[in-house]
Amino acid sequence: MARTMTGYDGNGYEIGDRVELHPGTGLWMQGARYGVVTSTRSTPVDRVHVRLDKLPKRLFSGSEDLFKRID
Repeated sequence: MARTMTGYDGNGYEIGDRVELHPGTGLWMQGARYGVVTSTRSTPVDRVHVRLDKLPKRLFSGSEDLFKRID
């Protein structure tokens, strides 16, 4: 069963969805804005793991409200 997370815009997203980082993050300001959700964990600090388009070899993790689903 896929777990739905709530993004900073109030809408849900799941594993496999394309997401955008929150504009207030340093990575967003440096151009690493989009990625794909690869996995989740139960800890609140690093709950969502995202593979970013600009940094494909590194997995970025953060709370679920650091991201929002894009179409």
